[in-house]
Amino acid sequence: MLTRRSVLRSTLVLSAGAAASTLGLRGLPQEGKQASLRLSSAASATPVPENFIGLGYEMSSAAQLGLLSAQDTKYVQLVRNLGSRGVFRFGGIVADFTNYAPAGPIRTEPKDTVISRASLEQLRGFLDATGWTAIWSVNFGSGTLEDALAEARAVHSILGPRLEAIELGNEVENYGRGAHPLRKAPWDFPQYLTEYREWHRAILAAIPGLRFAAPDTAASVQWVQEMAGQAHGDVQLLTTHFYLGDQRKATLEQLMQPDPILRGKLEKLRQISHDSGIPWRMCETNSFFGGGHPGLSDTFAGALWTLDYLLLLAQYGCAGVNLETEVNQLGFLSSYSPIRTEADGQVATGAPYYGMLAFAAAGADGAEMLPVEITAPGSELTAYAVRKRGRVRSVVILNWSQENQTSVSIAGLGLHSAQVLRLTAPSLTSKDGEQFAGAQVDAQCRWLPKTGERLESDLITLPAASAAVLRESTGQN
Repeated sequence: MLTRRSVLRSTLVLSAGAAASTLGLRGLPQEGKQASLRLSSAASATPVPENFIGLGYEMSSAAQLGLLSAQDTKYVQLVRNLGSRGVFRFGGIVADFTNYAPAGPIRTEPKDTVISRASLEQLRGFLDATGWTAIWSVNFGSGTLEDALAEARAVHSILGPRLEAIELGNEVENYGRGAHPLRKAPWDFPQYLTEYREWHRAILAAIPGLRFAAPDTAASVQWVQEMAGQAHGDVQLLTTHFYLGDQRKATLEQLMQPDPILRGKLEKLRQISHDSGIPWRMCETNSFFGGGHPGLSDTFAGALWTLDYLLLLAQYGCAGVNLETEVNQLGFLSSYSPIRTEADGQVATGAPYYGMLAFAAAGADGAEMLPVEITAPGSELTAYAVRKRGRVRSVVILNWSQENQTSVSIAGLGLHSAQVLRLTAPSLTSKDGEQFAGAQVDAQCRWLPKTGERLESDLITLPAASAAVLRESTGQN
């Protein structure tokens, strides 16, 4: 079997004593089983917004009464476990087949969804209960401007301060493609921008001060760059999507190895945001498109990938990440879902939820990411440091080796007497049995850590295929 170790060894060669700078990327494996971490002097700290964490839903989820409700205290608790501030994004392919009808009737079909006033009022209660805000996509694909104006007015009126921004459509660069295109081909950015500006002017005239997120591409960084260069104040948040690939071709190695495309994409997005002064958000993302791959996306490997992915995007200056969850555009419950509403209506956690819990515990929201170097690596590691109020407050280390445990020195990070919160499971392909800090989410959907493990020295051992959050012990200023 092709392993992550063999892939990296074939592409990277360093002498045994050389340093491998990861900047949040996977370190070079060597034959030893020891590694040391130190803060990099090559790059500056990257601030992380307080509302970085997020979840994404198809628009049909927002329509359904009883699904996202303040009365569902378990669902509310699962969200609040992830942070007191965050962003929901309601859109997806279903958004371009959704209409607003104040009195209903509500429908939740992938190609025929209807949002009612009751849907929006329920959602406002849910947002108030969780403390989160929402990005809302109107039907730019198959709808009319008149309908969009009515929907935007209702969304703005009912969601009020809980409305983060409005999007026009979903994966807009694909409108001229496929068996049933939403625009006549060829459909290019200038055509899109002309139509976008018409809608933007009309909606903004009706709702002064409304914030917009765009262009919401499936993959095109070029369209994001074009939008940033020509936005002229019309866009407050740049948005795009990312998936590892098609779930029908998914492999375990894709979760366990660095993605060959992602790093270049993140570098470009960081530069676009820096040059334009407009923050960017990965507003729809998860492991494999098409709902994820059963037996991969819904396993502990998916949890490790989720944790590393969130930290990596934070390291690259992303303003936030919306991980897709619940029923997808194909009408079934996605295997990659962090939160799952089962057929009997009961809410549960998927394995990726534990990766999100570990990210939340690291306290990156509202802090700064510091690049970490892995020197003399003896295992397959990624590592991240979080700084707050002038010093390192937490460190996250992931051991990607499926075979070897690794001893890691953190002497170069300035973190001492730390609490150790471990992310573990019976195996990489376990669909249950995940634990973070010795605890699972309980029947009331609370996460109550049980571990009393402390790191009193500068050395920590990570078992194969596991992760640990080292968090500054309480009682320090």
